[in-house]
Amino acid sequence: MQAELLDPALKGTLNVLKSCVNLPTLERVVLTSSVAAVANNGKPLTPYVVVDETWFSDPDLCREAKVF
Repeated sequence: MQAELLDPALKGTLNVLKSCVNLPTLERVVLTSSVAAVANNGKPLTPYVVVDETWFSDPDLCREAKVF
């Protein structure tokens, strides 16, 4: 699944960022993601949780659950 999903996404993102380097008027690049990046980490999600970079999905947990 990594070769089917992650590798193309990484390659595509890097291609876009490399192209951005050649645009002198470009001031900002905003990279968005999906909930999949933070949904599979084993932590309980409650209304009081602030989801930030500590909430990234756990690769081992994703492999075990075969969602990766």
